[in-house]
Amino acid sequence: MACKKLTMEGISLQRSASPALPAASHRDVQVLAANGVDTIYTLSGGHVAPVYVAAEQRGMKVVDVRHEVNCVFAADAHWRMCGVPGVAVVTAGPGVTNTITALQNAKMAESAVVLIAGATTTLLRGKGSLQDIDQIELLKPLVKYAASPQTVRAVMQELQRAFEVCLEGVPGPVFIELPVDIIYPMEAVLKNYMDGIPKSKSISARLIAAFISRHLHNLFHGVDNLVLPLPKPRRIVRPSLRDLAKVKNMLSKSARPVLLVGSQAMVNHREVDDFVAAVRQLGIPTFFAGMARGLLGESSEINFRHGRSKALKRCDLVILCGIFCDFRLQYGNIISKQAKVVAVNLSKEKGTLNRTPSLLLLSDPCAFMVDLMKLDIRTRPECSAWLKELRETDQAAEANIFEKSKKESADFVNPLDICIAANGFIDDKTILVMDGGDFVGTAAYTVKPRKVLSWLDPGAFGTLGVGAGFAMGAIMARKESQVMIFYGDGALGFSIPEFDTFVRHQMGIICIVGNDAGWTQILRDQEKILSLPTACNLTHADYHEVARGFGGRGFLVRSKQGFLQAMREAKQIAAGGCPVLINCLIARSDFREGSLSI
Repeated sequence: MACKKLTMEGISLQRSASPALPAASHRDVQVLAANGVDTIYTLSGGHVAPVYVAAEQRGMKVVDVRHEVNCVFAADAHWRMCGVPGVAVVTAGPGVTNTITALQNAKMAESAVVLIAGATTTLLRGKGSLQDIDQIELLKPLVKYAASPQTVRAVMQELQRAFEVCLEGVPGPVFIELPVDIIYPMEAVLKNYMDGIPKSKSISARLIAAFISRHLHNLFHGVDNLVLPLPKPRRIVRPSLRDLAKVKNMLSKSARPVLLVGSQAMVNHREVDDFVAAVRQLGIPTFFAGMARGLLGESSEINFRHGRSKALKRCDLVILCGIFCDFRLQYGNIISKQAKVVAVNLSKEKGTLNRTPSLLLLSDPCAFMVDLMKLDIRTRPECSAWLKELRETDQAAEANIFEKSKKESADFVNPLDICIAANGFIDDKTILVMDGGDFVGTAAYTVKPRKVLSWLDPGAFGTLGVGAGFAMGAIMARKESQVMIFYGDGALGFSIPEFDTFVRHQMGIICIVGNDAGWTQILRDQEKILSLPTACNLTHADYHEVARGFGGRGFLVRSKQGFLQAMREAKQIAAGGCPVLINCLIARSDFREGSLSI
């Protein structure tokens, strides 16, 4: 192979002249493509520009956002919707620190996210270079794996390792830092180093030139012989037949069983349809949380939306399938002390948190249900009376909500009315994104997803501001879908500038804003306990005008009829790729009184 010598003022470096070698950034993108990535989420920055440029050159979709936190939120949702790790690409320094909240959210939500960030050159680390901080140490507590390859030949292996780690066991975020001198073209790197060398023929200048020449040689040595590493399929951790037999025996003796399904049951995308069939086949009272909402459609004889606390207090067996005993289950105290508890979780720590289970299965929750049903459980629990009891509780709660939705206000619309009416515009292609406190809590009781993998909320971290990022990730992962965000007016303030991104990328996202001019979930109990509404009041801002200012469409709504008309128009507008914001001026409600979580 012919070789070409690049020389600048005493610095020389051998490299192949034919065939032309791609920059390291192109090799990064080859690894992404090999792992099924077709979209990356980024924000412009010089430290990382070669990566997103190479991605676009390869034909990947590059979604450029207005704040780095939304790169990671979008990558998180992308993974949740399709099972391919989401990729966020951000610049150095502030670009990295801006992602911290979203990384912690992804960690707690068990989302496979690959964060790629730029960094200063390998020789200028720690010397006061622009935006140079110790990014690895900063992010180590938030990720499963963090690496900073120091040569071009190490990049592909480290990046492939990151993809593998983010999918191993409990999925989670990983971080790869790429110094600029291993992702920019060799000629540009050489020129950059040359600009910093003293312009003289002194001994010191020659020594510096020799040092840099050797350093560059090490950076690029071996690039001719690089081989794309082969991705490894994610290993599904399955339960043992012995443990499955124990669960079968417990079920056969149970009169009041309950199945609780959480988000971790949704990480095994390959078997999710089989999981749905298995839950139906088991046929015991079932409650869904997080990503599992909608798993059995709008309604089912065994799926209950209300009365979970009563069911857990009265049950004699509960199967925690990808859900664990944190604050959402009152740290396990809500479950009857006499009940047998089966915990199915990929994490021993979570499976045993706050309540020691009668049986712990360290297994993929989805695989557990699928394999359990393969045991041919014909003696499924006889619990018709138990189902009837819970169904009556569920129906009574629904009737109570419907009655409360009739309460009218002179100037504002009842939030229950908005959420119930929204169900008429939801179908099998709708993905629901939840971002807020009180209004979203109301939606969780009333809005009904139609199928599996159609509900996105932040998860255990309770992060406000996920809405726009989640919506972008969802619509890019499932382009045929209609994405609706339910926003509280407080939460909306974190991400409304992303309407610009929606417009530029023709994302027909519908945003339903419950605007009661306050941080109402906090306000309601704060006033009772502390007597003052300090820091809890907002204004009935014209958010619909902000959406219009970014090039989208906006509607102001003060009544149920106004909402219905706005939604009919919004569906048509969004189908053409234009985002819509419906600013619903809602009355403050006592529907969720006592819901403050601290």
